[in-house]
Amino acid sequence: MRAIRLPFSSIVFFLILGSALPAAAQEAYLCVWRNPERTMTRIFPDARDYKSVTARISAEQRAVIEKTLGYELLPGQQDQFQYYHMLDAGGSAIGTIIPSTQKGEFGAVEFVFGLGPDTTIKGLYIQRARERDQAFKDRAFLEQFIGRSAADRQAIQQVDGGGTTPGKQAVIRGLVKELTTMDTVAAAVGQ
Repeated sequence: MRAIRLPFSSIVFFLILGSALPAAAQEAYLCVWRNPERTMTRIFPDARDYKSVTARISAEQRAVIEKTLGYELLPGQQDQFQYYHMLDAGGSAIGTIIPSTQKGEFGAVEFVFGLGPDTTIKGLYIQRARERDQAFKDRAFLEQFIGRSAADRQAIQQVDGGGTTPGKQAVIRGLVKELTTMDTVAAAVGQ
């Protein structure tokens, strides 16, 4: 068996390339709904199934969303918006789950939240985060958003839950972003 020898510069190049790719991939800030069966019944106990919806965000809608937010959408969140209609045993819609990813201090903060038929927040679940300060996972903090809707953007932005941390800010910013996007996109498709 003959060993393959690479020049030192080639090895350094591949090490740098390999370390840069995961960082670039994380900068896309896409959100995946992890473990849907557990989360959907945690937020909607009567849910038995769900229907995925992927809506395109037009340039006009994006401009409206970004103007409302006061900042640009993150890469990976600029062209499409994905959410899930929750269905009961009879197949009737009982709510919506929206996954969100927002930049925290030490990486992405991923969470999902549910909107009832009245478009108010019914529940919120943190999926994954690398934040050192875990205060954003406290039930007391998360429950402050229950009953809020897109119309409550300003009130949501003012929630601080006993001290604002990067994790809390990621949740607040993500909620406002997703509610604003849902409100804009759903209005365009008449939902």
